[in-house]
Amino acid sequence: MRLRRWTHGLWVVLGVELGGCAGPRQGTYEQRGFDTPSNSCRTQPALCVGPESVLPGIRAAEVAVVAGGARAMLDEDAKRSVELVLKECAEQARSQVLLRHHEGKAPTPEQCKEQVRNAQGESVSRAIWLGDQMHAVALGCVEQKLDSMMPGRFSIEPTYRFDRRTGISTLLSKEEVQLLKQPRFRHELKGTLTPDVVIHTGHPTQALGVYDFKFPCTNIDRLPPWREPEGAPRGSPSQKELYMEALQLNASRVLRVIPRLGIFE
Repeated sequence: MRLRRWTHGLWVVLGVELGGCAGPRQGTYEQRGFDTPSNSCRTQPALCVGPESVLPGIRAAEVAVVAGGARAMLDEDAKRSVELVLKECAEQARSQVLLRHHEGKAPTPEQCKEQVRNAQGESVSRAIWLGDQMHAVALGCVEQKLDSMMPGRFSIEPTYRFDRRTGISTLLSKEEVQLLKQPRFRHELKGTLTPDVVIHTGHPTQALGVYDFKFPCTNIDRLPPWREPEGAPRGSPSQKELYMEALQLNASRVLRVIPRLGIFE
């Protein structure tokens, strides 16, 4: 589907209540680090980001999606509310996974490189395996929170087929994606784009913002870079650049969510 411009004025006010949340993933990019919470906050308080890392309940806050002119955008209050949710879920995901699978401790560089079996029986590094676990927890948390905050205006892991020659992005249905994940069809997913979270006007091809969780296994105080497509020639567009091109977004609307560090371009 060609990305359409959003030209109708829109003002949607939504009630917000933030409560607690409880081999590479399919897509274009390999998880080289465990792309997201902080080291076990419960067992190692010194490693937490502080009391603000666990958000107090924000009751009856108002957020808005504003559209007008050529392109819709989130207003600043809505953007802050969404990003508070994303940061909180990133922290919770890292903490919960490390508590559950690693005694609440951050793995060493050697442990990050160790090979383990994923759910499909494939051999992957511990960094990739932990990253997959953290993504699953973080995305479940985000879905629960945003569903009460802005129902119908976000998507979790939508998959787009983007033709750079024509500039056309097509949204694949969940049924199509599940079919293509079968081993005999998996090659059909090559070249598709699957952001973690897309905030939109009501349809995923009319994106207002894209967020990807990054959970580094080592060097957790450094910003992990945006990846290039696996197997792509050197100098190919990065993950961020492809999201921008496919969904017609500027750099400030395509962001990384990193536990302990926050949200960055």
